[in-house]
This record gives sequence, structure tokens and C-alpha cells, in this order.
Amino acid sequence: MKTVQLTIGLILILFSHFCFSQEKDEIDLDLLRAQASPAANLLGIANSDIEKPTDLKILMVSLREGTGNFSALPTSFAVDIAPFKLNGKYQNLMDSTSFNESFKQSFVVSLGFRGIEKDDELNIGDRSRLGLGAKLSLIRGTFDKDTKTILAKIYDYHIDRQNRIEKLDQDETLIQYHNDKMKLLNEQKTIDNRNSPRYIQLEKEIAILNELETNRISLLVQEHNIKFTELDDQIRKDVQNIKLERYGFFLDMSMGTVLDFRDNTFNNSQITKVGGWLTGGYNWKKQPSTFIFMARYLYNPDSALANPSLEKENLHTLDMGSRLVFKLFDEKFLLSGECLYRSILNTSDFESSWKYLINFEYELAKNQKLTFSFGKDFNGDYQRKGNLIVALNLLVGLGKIKL
Repeated sequence: MKTVQLTIGLILILFSHFCFSQEKDEIDLDLLRAQASPAANLLGIANSDIEKPTDLKILMVSLREGTGNFSALPTSFAVDIAPFKLNGKYQNLMDSTSFNESFKQSFVVSLGFRGIEKDDELNIGDRSRLGLGAKLSLIRGTFDKDTKTILAKIYDYHIDRQNRIEKLDQDETLIQYHNDKMKLLNEQKTIDNRNSPRYIQLEKEIAILNELETNRISLLVQEHNIKFTELDDQIRKDVQNIKLERYGFFLDMSMGTVLDFRDNTFNNSQITKVGGWLTGGYNWKKQPSTFIFMARYLYNPDSALANPSLEKENLHTLDMGSRLVFKLFDEKFLLSGECLYRSILNTSDFESSWKYLINFEYELAKNQKLTFSFGKDFNGDYQRKGNLIVALNLLVGLGKIKL
């Protein structure tokens, strides 16, 4: 009996490992997700080529490098700018309950430029393309209690470092030293004879106050550094353990457009592309589960999801999708459902269509899972996949095993 059980276990593990390594038939909803860089996305510029300056100096350096020291138009250039975070402006992540704070924390301006060379075969003339876009979070969700506690520590730590000079200016002992020194200096100015005993005495007393002032500043700085050396270690540990995951409702939006300048003439422009993305949903904290929905509108996409081979101009496409994921039993059991809708709004040649998929997964061991999926593709054909069916068929084939 033990031999049979061992054999069954080995078969399950082998087949689950084999099927786990195979490519999954999942719906690629990430195509519809709100773009972080809408202008670059519409221009077809890779994310790795996007400049993301954090202050105005770095922005100017990026522009100078992209334009050959402002001597020529760039061949391809994209930049994302968070205007409310330039020049190291600190953003308190906890202050996200109001739309105003959420807007400041998440608003990104996306800019891109691409030069198109003349191609007689494709009947394309010289032109320049300018991409403009923006991304923001309308609703961001909230952090859990532990994350808020760590963020509060980091915020206080940052503010204390910023206020070090202010604290030195407000030290009562330093203020007293300064006031006493100013009185002596004012008295010294009234004495014309610099060799008089009183003038010499005042110089000695001023020198003593200067030394006391210097020593006091050194002591305060040393105490400050000792305090923050201890805090540095604690903050470093907290940052390593922090999990910046928001719970509750979230809603992100991005939009962009592309202007074509024919023959590189900037008074001859035309809007050739427009895009809008909306991503929202809900994250549960008690149960690590997620619901997400996405919608994407594109005018003149490079490839229409409903028909990638369609090359007709002036296309208006609308694609939508959603995903619901339940993680149960310490995340060992996963139940998920996905669906995707695709359509072309301004043509009757292609009907809108749906695709959906339901997935079941159970983790036997690390990287070893039993899987089962059921769904319908865009053509209306139903599919069943996964290693669970294979494993059950094998168990039935052993003969004496009761299911």
C-alpha cells in the first residue's frame, strides 16, 4: 500500500512539474493596463529608453544630450516628469486621503519625440512626431496599520534631518552665547583706544564666547549624528521589511496623443493617434485577493487587438478586460477568472468578441502545482487545459484507486 501511495505521489509531482513549466494560456490583460508613460507608448519607444529626471538640472542634461546640445532634433527621445516631486520635494505617502494629495503624489507628465525618415515604398514622407500625455491616480487605496507606522517613522526621520539647522538656531544656550557676544562687541565699538585694558579684556571675553559657541555647535551636531546613526540602522531594517501595498479601491487613468508634423514643418500638424487607459479595482487585506478591471480606447493603433492584420486608417478601438483572483488556505489554493472584450467601433466588418478563462491552482509543494483551466476563445471554441486532468486520468488508469 505504501508503495502504491509513493508511486502516485511521484507521478503527481512529475506531471505537475512538467505542466507547470509549460506556457500557460492566459489572457494578457497587461496590454490594457493604464500606461505609466502614455506618450512613449503611443510613439513605440521602449520603457528602458525613457528619461526620468528628479530635478531640473538632470532634466536639462537629458534635453541637452537628446538634442546634441540643442543643435538638432532628436531621433528618439522620451521623458517622464513628476512636477510635484522635482528638486527632491518630499511626499508624505500617508497623506493620500484627499484627491489633492493623491494628485500631487501620482501625477506624471509624459513627453516624447520621434523622427520618421522618408520611405518611398511605404509612401511615407519625412515627418516628426510629438507625443504628449499624462498619468494620475484618482483613487489610491490605503496602507495597512504596520506600513503606516513605518512610514510615519520615515517621515519624522526625514523632517528631523531637514530641521537640524533650525534646531541649532533655536538652541537656548547658543542664543545666550550670541546675545552676550553681541553686547560685548557693541561695547567694544565705543572704545577708541584698542590698547586700553578694557578693550583687551573685551577681546578675551569675546574669544571665550566664540570658543563656547563652537563647542556647543559641535556637541549638538555630534548628538544629532549619534541619534541618527541609531535611527539609520532602524530605518534601514524597516525599509527592507516594508510592503508598499495599498488596500481598498484604486483607480488609475492615463491619456495621450501624438501630433505628426509633415515634412518637419511645425505649422503643418495633424493628430494621428489618441489613447486613453483606465485601470481600477479592489484589493482585499484579510484575504489576499484582488479584483481588477481595465479599459483602453485607441485611435489609429499600430495593431488592433480585434484584428492585428487590419491596416485601415482612422480606426477607433475599444478593449476591456477584468480579472478576479481568490487566494485561499494560506494562498495554496488559487481561483481566478479573466475575461477580455475587443472591438472596432467604426467598422462593421469585424464583430466584437469575448474571451474568458477560469483557472484553478493548488500548490502541492514549492513550484509544484495542480492546475485546471476552462474557457472560451474569441472564435467561440471551448478549451480545457491543465495537469489536473492528466493526473486524474493516470490515477483512474491504476485501476484500484477510488476517486
